[in-house]
Amino acid sequence: MPDTRPLDGLAIRHLLSAVHQALDLPLPVHAWGRLAYLKLLEERAFIARVSVGRIVRNADSDELDYVSEGDHIRYQLAELPPRTYRHHHARH
Repeated sequence: MPDTRPLDGLAIRHLLSAVHQALDLPLPVHAWGRLAYLKLLEERAFIARVSVGRIVRNADSDELDYVSEGDHIRYQLAELPPRTYRHHHARH
């Protein structure tokens, strides 16, 4: 039987922050950079989707799983920075 205790909000926030980081790419400066932008976004979204899928499919996911998946996403993103196209600096 799955553990029905509520998850720690920090673990969920950690995972969601990593997913946001994967999807939040700066827009290209020029239209010709759009293809590189879209390819990179697709790769990064795939990483996030797979991690979220592992959490969703595992009814026994706990805080450690959420933190581990968030760390995994960030580790993978380190290999996929937005340097294949010219972009505007992030405005947050």
